[in-house]
Amino acid sequence: MGAIGNVLEYLIPSCVDDAIALCHQAGKEGRFIAGGTEIVPRMNRREIVPTCLIELSRLDHLRALDVNGGSLRIGAMITHAEIEASAVTKGQWKAVTDASGSIRSPQVTNCGTTGGNVCFGVPSADLMPPFLALQADLRLKGPEGERHLSLGDFLIAPYRNALKPGEMLIEVRLPDNGKNFGSAFRKAAKYHGLGLASTSIAAALSVQDGRIRNVRIAIGSATPVPKRVATAERFLEGKVVDDTILREAGQLVSAAAEPREDSVRASPYYKRRVLGPLTEYVISRAITRACAQ
Repeated sequence: MGAIGNVLEYLIPSCVDDAIALCHQAGKEGRFIAGGTEIVPRMNRREIVPTCLIELSRLDHLRALDVNGGSLRIGAMITHAEIEASAVTKGQWKAVTDASGSIRSPQVTNCGTTGGNVCFGVPSADLMPPFLALQADLRLKGPEGERHLSLGDFLIAPYRNALKPGEMLIEVRLPDNGKNFGSAFRKAAKYHGLGLASTSIAAALSVQDGRIRNVRIAIGSATPVPKRVATAERFLEGKVVDDTILREAGQLVSAAAEPREDSVRASPYYKRRVLGPLTEYVISRAITRACAQ
């Protein structure tokens, strides 16, 4: 599966530092592999042709899934199935559970990892809108040591990110937002939900004295990279929500979309049209969850 005529070297390190060193030594031809649900199909299509794969399955340091110092930690090797089943991803971070639970393919659910979902920069990646809305902090490690980036700074362009050579994602941290805070995620997808997202959205907010505060809304598969919708956030801040407010918020989110004209999954018209009701749903759902906290 490497370059034609070349041997594909397959390495399985036992610690993070060794994995980083091996990838750094391999240079541009080295790639990390976790669940393989993204990299293997791309290799089959010869979109990428590495000569060295470094498997991360033995790196227990990448398997954190807990609440530490009030923040939720999700290690890069945690699968969608583990997120969906975990008790710690419920409550204020429920949008993350929604996103992993929306993946209906058993192979992707059981093998696909948080690290792969984040690092490949796929515009339709399901975890991106919840992570943006929940203000994810990414802990990275490479030959030069550790650093932290917000997800917004990490995503550069479709399929491009801010990782340096030999650097890997260690974990995603979601901060504690306190009481009366809720979140929700929803996507539109073909094939009874089995396909990739045609478009997706997440909302995170708190409810104080009947008004919504700290509103954050993020969309995926409707812009070159997943992004926050600041116009809708400003509009909703401090509002007592009713049907009219929800419709107006949906219109602002639809207007912020920048869908590709040549998208194979849905037309720009469809994406903008469906974002309206999806927005209404996730805001209402997040409010209900916030009031239940």
